[in-house]
Amino acid sequence: MTTLEIGIVTDAADRLVAFYRDGFGFSVERSLTFPQGTVHRLRCGQARCKIFQPESGAEHRPPAEPWHRYRGIGYGALHVDDAEATVLAAVAAGATVVMPVTSHRPGARAALLADPDGNVWEVLEEPADGP
Repeated sequence: MTTLEIGIVTDAADRLVAFYRDGFGFSVERSLTFPQGTVHRLRCGQARCKIFQPESGAEHRPPAEPWHRYRGIGYGALHVDDAEATVLAAVAAGATVVMPVTSHRPGARAALLADPDGNVWEVLEEPADGP
């Protein structure tokens, strides 16, 4: 495997593309329209993300309370150099704080954020040589 790419289905692609650009620093590589809908391919360093808006629309999933209630992929992790700065940028772009930046072991800090559609992301700052 060379990389992992996540796909997010939404009914508001423009809003989510703006959020991932402004909040997490992704850039739009390209947007493609197919009969089934439009996909926006985003990239930030080696991280890749697709935002897909189906032509027929998409239903809203009930919010999970707590965030880890349901089986399956429940969150993604973004490894960053500065958790505080990433959280501030994401909140300014429309994220909701699920858990503020917290130290969870020496030299490591994490926060949980929900994007405007409610997708949960762990913002993880840890030493490069850490366990």
